[in-house]
Amino acid sequence: MNKKVLRSVAIILSLVIIFISSVNVGKVNAATSTRKIYEGAWLGTWPNKQNADIENYTQLTGRPLGVVHTFVNTNQNFSVWTPFMDYVNSSNGINLLTIETLKPDNTQYNTVEINNGALDSYFTTLANDMKAWQNGQTIWVRIMHEVNGNWYGWSIGDSTVNTNQTYINAYRRIVNIFRKNGAKNVKFIYNINCDNVGQNASYMGAYPGDYYVDYVSIDGYNWGTSQSWSTWRSFDNIFKVPYQALCSGTTKPVILAEYASSELGGDKASWIQDAGAKIKSSTYSRIYAAVWFNQNKETDWRINSSTSSLKAYQSLSFK
Repeated sequence: MNKKVLRSVAIILSLVIIFISSVNVGKVNAATSTRKIYEGAWLGTWPNKQNADIENYTQLTGRPLGVVHTFVNTNQNFSVWTPFMDYVNSSNGINLLTIETLKPDNTQYNTVEINNGALDSYFTTLANDMKAWQNGQTIWVRIMHEVNGNWYGWSIGDSTVNTNQTYINAYRRIVNIFRKNGAKNVKFIYNINCDNVGQNASYMGAYPGDYYVDYVSIDGYNWGTSQSWSTWRSFDNIFKVPYQALCSGTTKPVILAEYASSELGGDKASWIQDAGAKIKSSTYSRIYAAVWFNQNKETDWRINSSTSSLKAYQSLSFK
């Protein structure tokens, strides 16, 4: 084969490779840009239909709420929750419930107590109530959240009672109660804090296993300079390491169950824009839902804590 022919073949092969590469890149970019991400929020209170809490929030954002996050506990009966759950459902949202395992005196159960059956009766009743709710409508449930912290009665960090194995057993015990009672519409979420806090805390050491988990999730905040111990942190600085830990340990979809930023110590509007871009990027391609913590609490986490922050959040797209 002469040099001219070789040169022609080389050119043709190069053009073919470029074409194939461009097609593949286009597919990746298209997949990234069209990936559906559920947008959600904790509204700072149980959503109330009379107060139009959901409508007020969606009017702020200009977008519907795919997920509404609510904090409840085991001192409450399901009937107390159904008004806000019905309201969320009528708004075409998914109910995400964080169920805190509390004793009658409002102290928290540890995992050993749960394993000894302290909440078996409660969860049996709840499983049947949830199974019957709205003809088996989907409910997302977080139990014993932020396992890798040291601030809850069920957490592993610095605990003299809870271990990875007692947590795993307690989590599985609760899930098994729901399954035994046929509550297939209840989807369970394993949850970690963005940072491991306390001795023996880890991202995946207490993971109950894929059989018992439908989604995995992270809680993470940019506290800025709102606290004496805090500094401004980027989205990557908060979420990259725990996200990678979850993706290395399971193939389950990832939810940002709580995320937000303070105004103090930096530019919150820029932080929001960066967060929106990162959530949709291929770096975080397993993110399935992003749930903003919209409350003026330790600091003003709300999307409308300033005009610039609200405009930044309004500019996001989760489609």
